[in-house]
Amino acid sequence: MDTNELKERVEWLIKARLYVVSILTIVGITQALILAPERYLELLKPVSLLVLFVLLCNLLYSAILEKQRWTLRNLIIFIYIQIILDITATTALIHFSGGIESSYFIVYLFLIFAAGMLLYPISTYIIATLSTILYGVLLLFEYYGVITTIQIFDFQLEIWKPGVVISTFVSRAGSFYITAFFSDHISHVLEKKTRDLEKTSHLKELFISILAHDLKNMLQLVLGHAQLARGTKNMGHVKKIEETVKRMDRIIDNVKLYSKLREKEYKEKFEKENLYGTIKRSVEIFEGKREIEIQCRDKDCFVEASSTLENVFYNLIDNAVKYSKNKIEIIVEDELKNWKVCVKDYGKGIPDELKDVIFERFEKKEARTGLGLAIVKQIVTLHKGKVWVEDNPEGGSIFYVSLSKSRKH
Repeated sequence: MDTNELKERVEWLIKARLYVVSILTIVGITQALILAPERYLELLKPVSLLVLFVLLCNLLYSAILEKQRWTLRNLIIFIYIQIILDITATTALIHFSGGIESSYFIVYLFLIFAAGMLLYPISTYIIATLSTILYGVLLLFEYYGVITTIQIFDFQLEIWKPGVVISTFVSRAGSFYITAFFSDHISHVLEKKTRDLEKTSHLKELFISILAHDLKNMLQLVLGHAQLARGTKNMGHVKKIEETVKRMDRIIDNVKLYSKLREKEYKEKFEKENLYGTIKRSVEIFEGKREIEIQCRDKDCFVEASSTLENVFYNLIDNAVKYSKNKIEIIVEDELKNWKVCVKDYGKGIPDELKDVIFERFEKKEARTGLGLAIVKQIVTLHKGKVWVEDNPEGGSIFYVSLSKSRKH
């Protein structure tokens, strides 16, 4: 949840409060005129002052929300302040409308539900607890005469029997926590649905970008070489076409893999795997394109790996090949509990401000999709490892991958 989203929710709370107060005012006046007309004037003054206080607070909240520059933490505090004042006002409303007789305890339920929609799920139980405490204190004070009980109906003496008071308090407090539970559940369901929608939108954006940019450019490249090959019958153009088609195929494979890795339920089977052998297979794919040297003192370096691990080193080597004209070095180091793999290139290097974001999709300025390094990050995270990049002192970059040693090793 970001600041703008939470700010929109606060605006919703302010509008909802206005509607609720208006409805309660109309219902309260109607109820008083029908059920207790003789007490209408007596109740009108305190309830009117209470309504006026809430509406003034609402206007103040709106003004503060517009003028203040908010952080996420301050917005959360602001919401809590509003809801706590609302609970206090609701408790006063219950007192002025008959205390234990009042049906306005349902406003507590609205506030508990609102807390779940506005804040984190745990907040519903915090607000339910606060509502229970204030309601219990109100009944306690009225029962022992600390504050004067306002009688609305004629059966006041029956209502204030200890058993009735306790059962009323328990049943209503129970309704607070039941509301908190359902609000918590609904909040989780909505959050999951929102994440699913964002994921769908995310992948849709990915596919459109690849179709509109990368694959389209490659198709134009294939078309150009095909036209040249037709005119000159130069096999070099045919070779370029083959390389471009393979590249397109690799991009499509990366998209499929990336979409799978983004699935929360994605599972992989992990087995004991020789890390040196995995790296060597990736290096063999680039044979003839660059001079790639593997330095590994202990070739019996085993990790618990899935079938996706090879994609980590393929994409790191592919990245080095694209941005470095010189040789590439791959060094495997023993770090007691981990194997650290360094992929060193001698290219232009990466600015400090991009060292973190290059592992996120669409953040690479040189390549539109930036899928390769995003996949690296996803797979390494899946293996509970770490990946990062540092400057190569000799010029260029060094990508590091740290993976836990196999327990069977």
